[in-house]
Amino acid sequence: MKEMTTVAQSLRHARHDFLNELQLINMYLDLGRQEEAQAIIRSHAEAAVHLSRLAGLKMPLTEEWLLLAKWQHPEFHFHVECLAHRAPVELDAAFTRLLELFVKTALPQMDPYAEHECCIRLANEEESLMMEITVNGNWTDFELPEVSGLHAVKECGPDGLRITVRAQMEG
Repeated sequence: MKEMTTVAQSLRHARHDFLNELQLINMYLDLGRQEEAQAIIRSHAEAAVHLSRLAGLKMPLTEEWLLLAKWQHPEFHFHVECLAHRAPVELDAAFTRLLELFVKTALPQMDPYAEHECCIRLANEEESLMMEITVNGNWTDFELPEVSGLHAVKECGPDGLRITVRAQMEG
């Protein structure tokens, strides 16, 4: 596991990224390319909705991991999508552990010259929380260690990796 990021470091990263995006929007507007500028704004608005839903799950460790992932693990281009409205909060640490094990296991197998798009999607299915991790690239030999309390199924091959994790909710 990498060193923990401080709040100040996180805010510096966020400010830097935000200023880059503002400059990009300004450049598109200066070039008369309103559609591209609007697409960036829509993308950020959509991401804010997903992050708001993520906060509503009351899983602070998982939320923090997902919020800091793009700075803690820049080898991946993370995209977080949260459609869930309920979560098994007692498994917060287990989800965080699984995410950390995923990165730790994936890093040695990554092509350093390829871009790795990683989508992490959370959704409710009946009485469970489902987290799906998808990554492009060749993952024919990927082995994810087990995490107590979570049921993970992986599909891996030369065109990508998909890990589907399910956890039952109590009550």
